[in-house]
Amino acid sequence: MGVPDMTGFLAGLGGKLAERWLALLTLPGCLFVAAAWVASGLGQGHALDRERLAGTVSRWYEGAQDTRPGTLGVIAVGLLLLAALAGLAARLIGHCVLLLWFARWPGSLGQSMRMLEKRVSDYYKVDLKLLWPRLWLVLAPHVRKELRTVITKVESATVVGAWGLGYLVLGYWWWPSSGIGAVVLATGWGLAQQGTSELAALVESAVDTGLRPVARSVGISPPPAASPADLGLQLAPILHKRLATAPPAPRRWRPPAGPPTRNRDGASGGT
Repeated sequence: MGVPDMTGFLAGLGGKLAERWLALLTLPGCLFVAAAWVASGLGQGHALDRERLAGTVSRWYEGAQDTRPGTLGVIAVGLLLLAALAGLAARLIGHCVLLLWFARWPGSLGQSMRMLEKRVSDYYKVDLKLLWPRLWLVLAPHVRKELRTVITKVESATVVGAWGLGYLVLGYWWWPSSGIGAVVLATGWGLAQQGTSELAALVESAVDTGLRPVARSVGISPPPAASPADLGLQLAPILHKRLATAPPAPRRWRPPAGPPTRNRDGASGGT
């Protein structure tokens, strides 16, 4: 690849990254910054006053006409940075929400995954957390792609929920934002529930179809008629990095010691 081709490739890659960054961070962030600006202009007392909002927009526009282009550019860049920071904060909050949802909280979205862990443990006698890294290595590329797609869907749903929380907080200064936040949060919750159910079904299918390839990859060749529990019990020592429990070796039989005997010369001795 020559220098012009490499330059074009990098330019195209940079453009795709910029588009993705704009879509994931800036656009939702701009909407949130705009809502915050409206909240600061209207407040709780004039939350639905359209004339007041129109007057605020008009004054801002007139002020922008008298501002130098360089100053406007700085203001625009600052607003974009605020939008990007809001997007980063939403992704961070979404990641934290994802961790909390999949923690040991009863009734949380992680319940479907915990039920899956129990089914795998009861049926195959293996720990899904220990099995999963080995299973991932033997999965077909299209299966990995499907799993990544669903995982991304769940992560995106948590970010939607994080935006909902942000709008709920903004409702402290402008109450219509609370309604927006409730709708957005409910949407994120529904998407997360759907994505988590799909993820659990895919993981369970991956275990069902990939357990024997995992066994073969670590040197175990179970017979075709081996039960799922037998296969899991053969894998468990390797997953836990311990030796298989073997029955104790039988002790060698020894005859009991007899009573002492007396020799002809009167000395006593054992048998």
